[in-house]
Amino acid sequence: MRGQRKLRTDAMSSRKDNMRRECGFTFLELLTTGTLLLVLVSLAVPSFTHVVRRNRATATVNELHAALNFARQSAIVRNSYVVLCKSADGQRCDHSLPDWDSGWLIFDNLNRDSAVQVNAGEPVLRVHGSSKTGARVVSNRNSFTFRPIGTNSVNGTLRYCSEDRKHDGALIISVTGRVRYSDQPNSDTNLSCP
Repeated sequence: MRGQRKLRTDAMSSRKDNMRRECGFTFLELLTTGTLLLVLVSLAVPSFTHVVRRNRATATVNELHAALNFARQSAIVRNSYVVLCKSADGQRCDHSLPDWDSGWLIFDNLNRDSAVQVNAGEPVLRVHGSSKTGARVVSNRNSFTFRPIGTNSVNGTLRYCSEDRKHDGALIISVTGRVRYSDQPNSDTNLSCP
């Protein structure tokens, strides 16, 4: 009798050990987990896309704002005419470009030519390459000339047109060269996103 009890006890403990050692998921558990994961991802992706587009818009507008402020500051410090213009190659102004997406450059316009162009001996102060996004930057000017204090600069607007049109904004340059940001349509210009 004692031997049979010992066998039963051994058999039960061996079953418990086997049950403890076996781990895994059933097909139903895997299917439920996968479905839940799919639902969570499908909810997060549109939100993530929105965040990426908003950050892209903010970065581009901030880069343009910094470039405009740098050009204005350089004109004051150098007591010279400093120009921000569209440029695809970073070496010359290209007024034939339809928008500012190909890049831009800032240079010291020493000879103060009216058809602004980088001439020999005129230093290029900064270059910004192409922005490879689906958004566009359009303007009512091909270039912006900043003059030293006491003389009027060229005013105008640079408009950022986002891919989904939800993050559009504009940088408005006053005659004094000051730059302000607006996410509202500008009543002074009919500049619209294409």
